[in-house]
Amino acid sequence: MASSSEAFEKFSQWKKDKTWLNVTVVERGKAAEHLFVRIGGVDEDASLVGLAGKQMHSWANLDVGEAEFSVEERRVVVARNADEWLIFEEPES
Repeated sequence: MASSSEAFEKFSQWKKDKTWLNVTVVERGKAAEHLFVRIGGVDEDASLVGLAGKQMHSWANLDVGEAEFSVEERRVVVARNADEWLIFEEPES
């Protein structure tokens, strides 16, 4: 597992680079939603990541407090518990 500061460093880099990301929301162990978004805001102190995307009508702030993080080169996995995850992933080129 990675530290939250490592995850927020990656979120900040994606925000700075205006990287489009695939975000999969997993609830109850199953993919509940797939989003194509950019990170528009990062607040590590409040444990918030702000997202905006074409299919969204407004900003969404995701609370990632008290989560465990896995940080890879092109992906960050945020696990709230065994059944609830957020998977942020750069699309393949």
